[in-house]
Parts: sequence; C-alpha cells; structure tokens
Amino acid sequence: MGATRERADATAPRLFEHDLDPALFTSDRLDELAREAHKRDRLGVQWADPGRQRFGNDPVYTRPRYPILDDARERPVQYRIYNVAEWGPQEYRDAKQRIIDEQAPDVDIAIVDSVVRVFAPHAVVALHGDPDLKLVCDVSGKTVWYVRPPAAMTTAEHENLLRGEFFLRWHESDEEIALPIEPGTGCFVPSRWAHWLDHPTDEPIVSFELGFWSREAVRARKVYDVNWLLRRLRAPVDPAGPGGPNDLLKHALFDGISFVTGKGSRYRGL
Repeated sequence: MGATRERADATAPRLFEHDLDPALFTSDRLDELAREAHKRDRLGVQWADPGRQRFGNDPVYTRPRYPILDDARERPVQYRIYNVAEWGPQEYRDAKQRIIDEQAPDVDIAIVDSVVRVFAPHAVVALHGDPDLKLVCDVSGKTVWYVRPPAAMTTAEHENLLRGEFFLRWHESDEEIALPIEPGTGCFVPSRWAHWLDHPTDEPIVSFELGFWSREAVRARKVYDVNWLLRRLRAPVDPAGPGGPNDLLKHALFDGISFVTGKGSRYRGL
C-alpha cells in the first residue's frame, strides 16, 4: 500500500526495480541503434563534462567510434541515442510502455520521449535543470543522480531553463538527495528537480531513460516562458509564477506565439 502511494507522488524522487531485458542493450544492438540514429540525425556524442559545473551550455561534440562500448572504455564520452522507442524495433516501444505503466506517477501524461544513454566510466554530468519528469532505468554499470528540489533553483533559473540555460552555477545544497541506480534498478526524478550525475564504476554505463511531460508540467513551462518574455520586454510588472491569477492568459499567449512562430507546437493546446 505504501509503495502504491509512493509511486503516485509526482513531487518526490524515488528508486524502483525494473525488468528490462539486457539483450536489448548488448554491444551489437547498441551499435545498430547508434548507426540508425546517426542516419536519422538522432545521435549525440559528446565529451563528458569537466566537473559539476559546465562553463557555457553547449556540449562539446565528437564523432562516434564503433563499437561504442569500446569507445566509452577508451574516451571520456557519452552517447545519446534519441527516440529509440519511437522509431526503433517494437521491443523498445514495449519496454517504454511497460515502464510508464508500472512506474509513472499518477499524472496526466501528454508527451513521452525516450533515449538510450551510454557513458564512459566515471563520467560526470554537470548540474542542470530539466522541466520534464524522468524515469531512468540502469542496464549496466552504476549511476548516482544527485537531485535537488525545485526551490533550490532561483526564479530566474526556472524561467531560463528553456531559453538556452539548462546548466546552472555550481553551489552546495543541504537538500541534495542521492539516487544510486545499478542494473535492475531505476529512479524517478520529478519536474524541475535540478541534478548532476556521477558514474562511480570502471565499466561503461548503459541506461534507458524516459523523459515525459505531464499536462501540469507543460502548463508550468508556459507560465515560466511567458514570464521570461515579459522580463525581456521590461514589462512594468513582477510576473507571478505558476499558480498565479493570470495562468490561463499566459497559456493562451504561449499558444498564440507558438502558432505564429511555429515553435513549441508539440505543447500547443495542452
């Protein structure tokens, strides 16, 4: 009963167990997925961050080398194979749906994206925020997600997340929670919990990650984006965050701007 209530909570990070088939993530399968993703422009290969703060927001990209597991053993890199469960074989769609069905919190889910990630041993991902919710399943190696509640980010940091400033200035936090995941375990990270990652293992790390948007998270994003625009235009108001009296107006304004510019169309109307 307690586990059911815990899973239903979309505001608290937690660990869980999963039964993903490791055969979907062998060296040969990963290479097949990476090559196909490269053709589709859905492959990202970048150098690991130098530490817990990234100076600048853009990663430093490099070219893939095959087999990618061997590359991860030899270079401090990370691979992101995007949208595998959307264009890949049916087994990955089935895995995506099973993880959502079994582990997603009790929210109205609007959008789900998948990514297979391969990290070099001891690679670090610098402190950053994400506006979506995450379910991350470890397949090999070990990852520690160090997560912080939304209040640990400033209003400006929340508003800037999708304005090209995902990565945050490093600072210590007494509220940080460690979520260690190993093969057969995973973690849930709520929306806007800033986090950094460590990989304290001597073998490559493979994970299957679902980033998903609840309708509530989409609407909060719209408010923060419109507030960012109001500040940029130097409007003579201090705009309220999500939950304020003008939320519906800001949702409509976001959708209107999206219609005119063609940007953010997947969030329009949600």
